[in-house]
Amino acid sequence: MRVDLFDFALPPERIALRPVAPRDAARMLVVRSEGDYEDRGVRDLPDLLEPGDVLVFNDTRVIPARLWAHKATGGRIEVFLLKQLDEVGAEWECLVRGRNVNEGLTLTLIPHEPM
Repeated sequence: MRVDLFDFALPPERIALRPVAPRDAARMLVVRSEGDYEDRGVRDLPDLLEPGDVLVFNDTRVIPARLWAHKATGGRIEVFLLKQLDEVGAEWECLVRGRNVNEGLTLTLIPHEPM
């Protein structure tokens, strides 16, 4: 899968850092099958549903685990920790974003995000 296809610019002030209060004040984008879309609120959801509609809930949790690393071959990459695989935290399932990332690549973690 090409995860770079999911990249897009998002200004930091548009990123939610905590849930809105009250929860039903959250906003959502309604996309119609005809391609029309509108900005609505979650409290509008019951009025938007029709018989036969299906709701899909995403109950995944995000951990604050974005790391930066230098490749032994040169260049830097982003590493997102997705799932801890052992009890001590030595092994993780990761999503790695960068060029020329292959199995067996040696990485050196950077203590903070590069400028």
